[in-house]
Parts: sequence; C-alpha cells; structure tokens
Amino acid sequence: MKKLLVFILVVVGAVLAFNYFSTGEFSLLPRTSMSEEEQELNRLKGAFRAAAQEYRQAGRQAALGGVDTTYAAEAALAAVKGVERDLKALRKKVEAPVVREQVDELLSEVKRFKEQIS
Repeated sequence: MKKLLVFILVVVGAVLAFNYFSTGEFSLLPRTSMSEEEQELNRLKGAFRAAAQEYRQAGRQAALGGVDTTYAAEAALAAVKGVERDLKALRKKVEAPVVREQVDELLSEVKRFKEQIS
C-alpha cells in the first residue's frame, strides 16, 4: 500500500513539474486554450532559461577545468540577445494586458541577467 501511495505521489509530482515547465503554471491539467501569444511567450521563456543555463555552465567549465568555453558562452549570449529581440517584437503586438505584463517580467529578467554577466 505504501509503495502504491509513493508511486501516485511521484506521478502527480512529475505531472505538476511537466505542466509547470511547459505552461508556467502549477496545475494537474494544463490550460488547453492558450493564445498564440502565450505560447510564443512560453517558448521564449524556455529559450531564455536554456541559454542562461548554457552560459552559466560554460563559466563553470572554464573555472573548474580551465577549458576554453568562449564559443559556448558567445553562443549562449547570442541566444539571449535573440530572445530579447523577439520579446520586444512580441510586446509590440500583444494586446492582452496579462500577457504584456508577463512579457515585461521576462524582459526585466533578461535585463538582470545581462547586468549580472557584464
């Protein structure tokens, strides 16, 4: 019985994590009626977080092993700049105030990241 309960909790946790990373919300059942703008915002959010992680990983590799990770860091920064450019373009065409606010939050997150690395 305990194993079954643990299994159910693990499955529920996995579903919550998957939905959070794909939609940005903690829910068992994701909203299926996301607008095109929200879908684009989620895609850009994922791309930014992946690029920021790649940049940090390149820094750790350079610090630990003395490996030249300049190319990886430059590629990650180029991806961040591309996300920032796409976010600014998305902000111009977004009409929903909630989505515009989320775009602004992500833009400020990108700005903080760029300030931290410079």
